[in-house]
Amino acid sequence: MLNLLVSAKSDMWESNSALFPRERCLTEYISKEFYSRFSGLGEKEIKKLKSIPAIFAYESFNSKDAYIGKITGISVREQNVKIDYAIDDRIFYNDFINLEAQLDLGGWELNRTHWTVKNVKIDEIKPYFSSNRKPKPKIFISYCWSPPENQKKVFDLIKKLNVDGISVIYDKKDLKAGQDKNYFMEQALTNNEIDRILVICNRDYAKKADAREGGVGYESEIIISQIASEPLQVKFIPVVMETGKNGKPFLPVFLKSRLYIDLTKENGYVDLLSAIQSGDNEGKGSDD
Repeated sequence: MLNLLVSAKSDMWESNSALFPRERCLTEYISKEFYSRFSGLGEKEIKKLKSIPAIFAYESFNSKDAYIGKITGISVREQNVKIDYAIDDRIFYNDFINLEAQLDLGGWELNRTHWTVKNVKIDEIKPYFSSNRKPKPKIFISYCWSPPENQKKVFDLIKKLNVDGISVIYDKKDLKAGQDKNYFMEQALTNNEIDRILVICNRDYAKKADAREGGVGYESEIIISQIASEPLQVKFIPVVMETGKNGKPFLPVFLKSRLYIDLTKENGYVDLLSAIQSGDNEGKGSDD
């Protein structure tokens, strides 16, 4: 058995205690046997619950890692239950969402704050603990929506990166209806948890970046502020998707002195994958 606690609060598992609504504790997504056994939260039940491992997770919209640990204290109040806990390990988000079958998760379960008990042995999910897994590199892609064929090239690139074990964040997938576009871009471009940012350069991207036009222009301003004082940074990688008739890459002015990856060349994708995975920016060279 193990406890599963899911919270919508984005920083719930960053201290050592949490409050859960009493009506959400051991009443939902729980078998009849475990409901009868634990929902009363008496002294005997609390002792047993503290003795079994726990997963501390977030509702899926947070896209955050889950944690492995134990409940160290349970205090039942009139409206809430105070849970003290200790963290031992984590499960990366992309791994956790693939544990639906192993954890017997209901279809809406990761969209609901609750505490339940699962009839799962902790050894069954140990291979997914971060201490036993090499984390996937996480990247964000800055690109131009025009022309339409550029979008197709970008989405084809994303598919290849996913196949090669790269976690890709981009607007068409991760920006949700109702969210602020500028805030989304700011968070992605300044997030320390993102390993690399690919700046996909084509003719339109270069033109809009130089003119500070639209979303590309807004992203360019943020990128410039991030790299202006860091000539040896490797997080922001210029990636050339299009060249002129003379083979000259289309790069915005602020990237012309930076080494870049040229996807129009035969080994371009191999160079890009290497740069993402190793951190070595092995581009063709700057546009002299």
